[in-house]
Amino acid sequence: MKRANVYQGGHLIGFIMIGVVALRNFLWFQGEPVFVTMIFLLAAYALLYATEPWLLTRVKRYELFYFPVQTVIVMVTSSLQPFTDMSCVLYVPLSIHALRVFSRRTATIWLILYIILLAVTLMIGKGWLEGLALTLLYLAVCSFVISYDFLYSRTQADQAESQRLLADLQSAHRKLQEHAAQAEELAAARERNRLARELHDSVSQGDFQYYVDFPICPPPAGA
Repeated sequence: MKRANVYQGGHLIGFIMIGVVALRNFLWFQGEPVFVTMIFLLAAYALLYATEPWLLTRVKRYELFYFPVQTVIVMVTSSLQPFTDMSCVLYVPLSIHALRVFSRRTATIWLILYIILLAVTLMIGKGWLEGLALTLLYLAVCSFVISYDFLYSRTQADQAESQRLLADLQSAHRKLQEHAAQAEELAAARERNRLARELHDSVSQGDFQYYVDFPICPPPAGA
């Protein structure tokens, strides 16, 4: 299973979708008996959606709770009367989440489930012909958002990799500078040692030559 602990491009678009659905449903259900129920369901969906990246990395097997609960919320919201197809948009953020959280096989199963639920809900609420058209429209929107999320994630990953490589290059550059400074200091120390040896040898050679040229005379007898 994959893990995602940050808000990504598709996730941010999901917040816009939730806001649009909330505004549309607020106007559509205003004055209806199910108005409070609709508000409660959308608030629960939005809260779970907003906290999902944080809880997913901190609560073990959180996805086993998150996806079934969110799916039920969307199903109930979509079945409220009078029917509005706008609530079905909430399947799109869940599809993006499934692709980011689960393996490809498991995510595919969830996507198929959401497509079936979307199609059935729209066909029951709008009739099979209009429902089919709306299903294709929502699938196109979902495909676009998923593609955007994928490209956004790749861009973020490439930027992170570039930052890592830049940090490695900067670290290597600092080490090279340190090695160059150490090599320079070592060369200077060797040069000082060489000059000291030459000076020492010159002084020693001069003293030896002096004693050869001017031997010490023995003191006079009886002195």
